[in-house]
Amino acid sequence: MEHSGKSKTNGFLLMLTLLSVAAAVAAPFFWDRFMEGQTGMIALIAVEILLVIFIIASTHSLWKNSGSGQWKLKSDKKGMKVYTLKNPGETWLKIKIIGRLKGRLASILALMRNPDAADDVGMFDSYYIPGWDPDKDGVDPKLVYYTFKQKLFPPFKHREFVVKSEFSQDPITKEMKFNFVAAPEMLPQDKRYFRVTEMHNKWKYTPLDNGEVQYEFIYDAVDPGGNFPYALANWLIPAMLPFAFAKMPKILDKDKYRNARMDYVMEVDQPAEVVA
Repeated sequence: MEHSGKSKTNGFLLMLTLLSVAAAVAAPFFWDRFMEGQTGMIALIAVEILLVIFIIASTHSLWKNSGSGQWKLKSDKKGMKVYTLKNPGETWLKIKIIGRLKGRLASILALMRNPDAADDVGMFDSYYIPGWDPDKDGVDPKLVYYTFKQKLFPPFKHREFVVKSEFSQDPITKEMKFNFVAAPEMLPQDKRYFRVTEMHNKWKYTPLDNGEVQYEFIYDAVDPGGNFPYALANWLIPAMLPFAFAKMPKILDKDKYRNARMDYVMEVDQPAEVVA
């Protein structure tokens, strides 16, 4: 009954929204039949503004209340599948990308979790949070905290990410998993940048029998904030992420990744007892 009631409410609101759009488009052509002169023009402008405000508010409400909570295939091109998920009550889409590439697991790990790789993936000013550098501070490299920044176009501030990076690997299948969770409290706020406070991005790399590695990435920034329009982000991010993933094989072919060594990762042909 609750679902039926929501459907009726949304249906009624959709009808009102469509009628408002029609009224906003038609009003300039018929308004002079009701009011003329300067007073009529002022009244028309006021009516148009009210209609636009209502259309924006109702469209937002319809979008926020929509969604199935299920992954839906958005595109399937060049061996890369892009899915989106919309949860009722949320405005931002979750995005999932599944594809394949060739590369050593240590190479992928070096690209994914080394702050020095920031420039190669379009980020900048990346470093370990003080006290969390595996080499300098002796912490377990499977759990580290670091920060990086991402450029945005004006008028939006560049984004600053402070994240907890967790790594795990199945000793049998050699599948690698990464969790990147926002940890904004780990560094003082820098007012020059907008800090993302809610994020839980997930990566999974699964070695296949043919020598390739299947990757699965879930982009889950609950609200990047900073007054960035969610409608623009929901259109832009699913369209741009595939281009970034398409560059991964070329990046992994660089010497610093191709020859990377990571003590805490097992390669496909490496027995589990070799890694401490």
